[in-house]
Amino acid sequence: MDKKEMKTLIKKARQGDSRAFGLLYSEIRTELFRFALYVLKNYSDAEDAVQSASISAYKKIGMLKKEDSFKSWYFKILYNECKNLLSEKSRRYELPQEDMTLFFRDEAPFEGNFYVKEMLSSFSDEDRSVIVLSVLEGYSSKEIGEILGMNPATVRSKLSRLLVKLRKMTEGEENE
Repeated sequence: MDKKEMKTLIKKARQGDSRAFGLLYSEIRTELFRFALYVLKNYSDAEDAVQSASISAYKKIGMLKKEDSFKSWYFKILYNECKNLLSEKSRRYELPQEDMTLFFRDEAPFEGNFYVKEMLSSFSDEDRSVIVLSVLEGYSSKEIGEILGMNPATVRSKLSRLLVKLRKMTEGEENE
């Protein structure tokens, strides 16, 4: 879907067109789920978070100020939903290996590399979110900052530090 089509659908959704919202959701649902899965490390919780975030986004679509920021606005709602789920449960889930295998078998950045996935799961939720949004989803530091409530410069420095850490972790594994 190109930007023009997306803007048209956003306008319709803001006017209460549920079909338009559904089409917008269909366009980004995989990205939403992948992000929630990385944050929550549990398949069912990720599904719940995406569903709750989608309900909230549908209800609040009229409050969206800029059509160009639809995706980052939606991800911010999802991120907050994930944080709420984590605080409600007050425990961390480990992502079962079979969930990772099923979901990521077609993902080029991590194809067959479960070690990278394990490294990511050792990071804090915020750090993992920064990496996933940047590397996997391709968001800019400005967009990530909007989603996570951080300054874009902080996002860039955090991302740089995390990528160096990942590189060192992978080099350490290769040397063993």
